[in-house]
Amino acid sequence: MVKQLQLIIRLLKDKRVHPLIKVLPFLSLLYLVYPDFVPGPFDDAVVIGLFMQFFMSLVPDEYIEEHRYEQEIEDLNSDREDSVIEGEFWEE
Repeated sequence: MVKQLQLIIRLLKDKRVHPLIKVLPFLSLLYLVYPDFVPGPFDDAVVIGLFMQFFMSLVPDEYIEEHRYEQEIEDLNSDREDSVIEGEFWEE
């Protein structure tokens, strides 16, 4: 879920994605402001999820794959940095 949100944020920043397509995630958040037809958080989650899926379906596949690849590279680099432990070697 977090990776999907990060991917959507990356796509929103991409200048190649049409501005009208970028409006969809914001429309789903606007839905939260207006009174609900059915009370409860479940319908909000469904509407937001549907808008996000619709957004992803309208973005060209090559843009999505490019950003997923960049995400994986960044994750690998951050994992390497996290696994290095600084220290000193002592010889007695």
